[in-house]
Formats: sequence, C-alpha cells, structure tokens
Amino acid sequence: MLPLWADQLSILLCPDRLLVAHRPRGFRPGLMATTTVPVSGSSEGSAGWEPAAAALEAYLAANPQWRGASLRIILSNHFVRYVLVPWSDDLSNEKEHLVLARRHFAVTHGPVAKNWAIRMSLDRPGESHVASALDESLMSRLTLAAAASHTKLVSVEPLLMASFNRWQQDFREESQWFVTVESGMLCGALLGRNRWVALRRWRTQGDWASELSLWLSRERLIGEESVPPGALYLLAPSRAGTDSTSMGLPVRFLGEQDRKDNRKGTALMRPQAVEEASHFSCIL
Repeated sequence: MLPLWADQLSILLCPDRLLVAHRPRGFRPGLMATTTVPVSGSSEGSAGWEPAAAALEAYLAANPQWRGASLRIILSNHFVRYVLVPWSDDLSNEKEHLVLARRHFAVTHGPVAKNWAIRMSLDRPGESHVASALDESLMSRLTLAAAASHTKLVSVEPLLMASFNRWQQDFREESQWFVTVESGMLCGALLGRNRWVALRRWRTQGDWASELSLWLSRERLIGEESVPPGALYLLAPSRAGTDSTSMGLPVRFLGEQDRKDNRKGTALMRPQAVEEASHFSCIL
C-alpha cells in the first residue's frame, strides 16, 4: 500500500497505558479516533518499559485490520534519557558527535549507558544539541512488534522531542521554559532564540503543579540564561494550580484549540478518556 493511502497509527507508550490514535486514509480520510489501553503489571510512576512493550505487542496482534498501516511510536519521557551536548568544531561527522554524546551519558548514568540507542539532530551547527537515549532492547522490541503486525514503523520519537517539534513555532520569547507533564514525570527545556540552553527531567510524587513551581524557583537562582525566561509554555493534561502567580512566570498552555476541537462529539466518553484523548491530540 502506498504511504499516502495507508492508515496512520500513532501510539504513545507510557508506563501505565497506551494512548492510541488511528486516522483512516484514502479517497476520503476519516477523523482521528483515540483509544486508551491499560498496561497491566505496571505501577504509578514506574520506569520499566517491559509491560508497555508487551501491551503494544498484544494490542497490535489483536487488531489485524491495521496491517499495512503507518506506525508512529512516541515514547514517554519515563523511558528516555536526555543530555545537552555542546558543539565541538573538532568533530567532523555525525559518528564522532555520537561518540561524544555517549560519553556524556556515561558520565551521568554510568556503565548502563553502553546498552542505550542514542539519537540526535545536528541541524544547527555551532549550537548545543539534544541527544536522546533509550534501551537498545526496547528499540528491538518495537521493531519486532511492528514487523509481526505487518505495520510500517515510520518513526520512534521521544515525547519531549515530538512535542517540541509540534509546538516550537509558538515559542515567542527571547528565553522561555517548555515543559511536558506526564503522570509521575516532568520534562523541561530552557530555550533561547533557536537554541537549547538547558534540559531537566524529574519525577513527581503527585502534585506536579506545586513541584513545578518549586523547581522553577530553584532554576531562577541558578540563572543559566543571561536573559530571564519570559514565559512558561506548558503541555499538560490539566490546568489545575498552574496560574502565572504560582509559577512566577506567564503561563501559556499549548493546544487549547486542539483540546476544544477534540472534545466535540465526546459526550458519551468518560471524562478521563476525553482528557487523555485531548492531551494526545496536542502532541500529534
């Protein structure tokens, strides 16, 4: 089947659930339908990827109607590590940059990093660039799951980078924080004009809004950017407790129109399912 005619299947892998979005293609492309699939054997805030990978394999096997579909997998920040690698004029090709990135991961995480698959983008020479890493075994499981279900795996993307690529055109400040919120996990980037300044990733215990507020207060003391951040761009499933006063910065919620559009026709869905579907639509 030609890619333009293939159905599109996007799946966000989280420790406790899969969020699945299916968009039919063809002469008359259909509307996107979303489904939440619980992950058994997981616990709140768990970082282990094995239950989520098993749930993905079972779900694809149980839906043979998606044979030939284009499959895009987005990985929760629970399953990915990030490092900001300074640019070096002494390096001449991507392979050498990857070696440097692996050294940075090894310094931070130790010998376990040698078993990680590392990806990066070098699209801005002269600037620091983001490297992401995931367990090589997870990448192998995803590839095998796609092959077994006869779907075409077109991309595997970390949530932070998928969200950044989706929303970077909305960042208007000289300096700003961009933060993604998941159950048990916050991941943030301090961004300047067309450059990455700092990366942060930290686990939360429940009240993520309060923890984010405290964390931003500490970051203001560190002050890694010469220009103080002018706004907080937030990709979160809920607004609760995230007004500008509590955060110390103007808060700009990403995807408000997407959420409103996605909620149309969802009167029969559970409120939590509507919220999850709306949040996922802001990433795709």
